[in-house]
Amino acid sequence: MELQQVRAWVREAAAIALGYYNTVEARRKPDRSYVTAADEEIEQLLRQRIKAAYPAHGIVGEEQGQHNVDAEYLWAIDPIDGTGAFVSGLPIWGISIGLLRHGRPILGCFHMPVMDEWYEADVEGPALFNGQPTEVMRDNLLDSESWICTPSNIHRRYTIDYPGKVRSLGSMAAYVSYVARGTAAGALVGQPKLWDVAAGLAVLERAGGEARLLRSREPLDVRPMLSGKSAPEPVVVGSPEAVALLLDRIKLR
Repeated sequence: MELQQVRAWVREAAAIALGYYNTVEARRKPDRSYVTAADEEIEQLLRQRIKAAYPAHGIVGEEQGQHNVDAEYLWAIDPIDGTGAFVSGLPIWGISIGLLRHGRPILGCFHMPVMDEWYEADVEGPALFNGQPTEVMRDNLLDSESWICTPSNIHRRYTIDYPGKVRSLGSMAAYVSYVARGTAAGALVGQPKLWDVAAGLAVLERAGGEARLLRSREPLDVRPMLSGKSAPEPVVVGSPEAVALLLDRIKLR
């Protein structure tokens, strides 16, 4: 597996997405979330590319289900993470591809085409932001100008005591990526599906970060999520110091 190859697939996907951007019409899935023709076309493209290159590998995707999830290597695809933002003409959305081996994320690529931002981790080596090594924020975590990413329903589901700023931006993959980049001090990502965070978790780990469950404080184990289930609890990501701080300051109502 090579990151360069995955990046080429993502560039193809980005061209499709940008062709739909600001013109696409959305429809509602049974869970009331949005889906568009762009989501479906991109996932189909990525599945074709993966199957041609790695026919023995498994695939799990947001729109077209699971294939061979018990394989040693499993690809997790979110054709457009942040579909609501995409439909609304906002820029914070992207294409996310993660590769897991035995249930552990080992490679990730998340690309936000409107801003031409790339968050990546190869099978070996550091976390990368636009090709340059990056790492999580470790200082000034409680500064009044520091910020964390949160779900849009934080005011209904959570009680939070954070002295900095909170921002809801509409893409779980972007949340994890901003943390890995060291821009956001941390993030609360709700209860993600595997495809929401597989790429980001690979990048986050290389950047020195971690993901833990809000109530139990246990490290996030994505293996139970391979079949498409959500994480069992809300998930907090950041540096180990930031995660410990946020676990004390965020509570479910």
